[in-house]
Amino acid sequence: MTATAPSTNVSRRYEIGVLLLLTLVNGVVAFDRLTVAYLSPYIVTDMGLSNAQLGLLAGALSGAIALSSFLGGRLADKTGHRKLILVICTLLFSLGSGAGGLAMTFTVLFAARFALGVAEGPMVPVSQIVIADTAAPERRGISMGFMQMVGAFGIAGFLGPIVATQLADVYGWRTTLLLSILPGLLLMILLMVFLKPDTKPEAQSHVSEPSSNTWQALRELLSIGNMRVSLAVAAMITAWLVLQNTFLAVYLTQDMGLSATMTGKVISMGGVAGIIGGIGLPYLSDRIGRRPVMIGASLAAAICPIALLTLPADPVLLGGAILLGWLPLGIAPLYCATVPSESVSPALATTAIGLAMGTAELFGGVVVPPIAGLIADTMGLSAVFYICIAFAIIAAVIATRLVETAPCKTNT
Repeated sequence: MTATAPSTNVSRRYEIGVLLLLTLVNGVVAFDRLTVAYLSPYIVTDMGLSNAQLGLLAGALSGAIALSSFLGGRLADKTGHRKLILVICTLLFSLGSGAGGLAMTFTVLFAARFALGVAEGPMVPVSQIVIADTAAPERRGISMGFMQMVGAFGIAGFLGPIVATQLADVYGWRTTLLLSILPGLLLMILLMVFLKPDTKPEAQSHVSEPSSNTWQALRELLSIGNMRVSLAVAAMITAWLVLQNTFLAVYLTQDMGLSATMTGKVISMGGVAGIIGGIGLPYLSDRIGRRPVMIGASLAAAICPIALLTLPADPVLLGGAILLGWLPLGIAPLYCATVPSESVSPALATTAIGLAMGTAELFGGVVVPPIAGLIADTMGLSAVFYICIAFAIIAAVIATRLVETAPCKTNT
């Protein structure tokens, strides 16, 4: 079931404009989220944090996102105020990101990261459904993939670690976080000017009447097999990604002996991988189907942690391993947005995306990182990457249960 279709009065120019603007917004969102991970060598040294505390910081952010992505998506479905939600959240997450630079204790930094997550949560679900509404069906997968992955990995994944570590090396990590406020404020203005006004909720009633009760909507979504598969795969792959984002910089500096700035350059290869995979894999899924792409990419996700455990401390080899090993991240828009939106009724589309993201964050970002941090404190940071291998294999097995939703296969 296709949840959304592009409006007949949406021009190709406006479709591209929305895609590029929301890609930039998602990139800044992801940059603000990942900055603490990139700056972790500086923060750990300055504040004397343990691996468990580093995991708790990731958990605070993910926990907030888990709650607000579902509730924010539900609010967007019930009110139709997508533009308003995007503008307000852009302002709030920008301020929340900068607040981390003022933290003098772990508790304050924890609170700042939680606040950032509350504001960030609704951004991707609402943005994805806006993309789904403006893109033609034959371009839906690649457009949703482009927005989520090129933004997150082009800006945050590739430029983020380089810019953050270079700024921190010169001005300090606190100033770097404070400077992160500025791009979000600029994008908030662009959203206000460029996006068309919100469609009135009553104008959407011809599509489908949304469930009035949030718990009823949740039960309805969980009764759909593809939703359960998407939630499980999202949880596994998000855990795989969050663990590497959280501990990779510390692993490369402490265990591999790389400098912080060199580590930033090595990790930036993940951004290149995210761009390539984020365009290529959704495009491929538009042609051959969502199911085979999700199975194959999930299995291939085991390559990077295996390489990190076996390669010598050579920046070129490690960068190459991340470049190739993070290509599977391109399926993130499929399990978080495309498959859910194609599997549920139109009235629950944003809620479905929010639930997928919330579940992914709850397990992959809240439950797993602190546990992995405790294990790393006991067994060493290499244990984190063995856990990532297991998550990749489990995700591939779960993906075999997916029922195909791609228009090229269902003729919708």
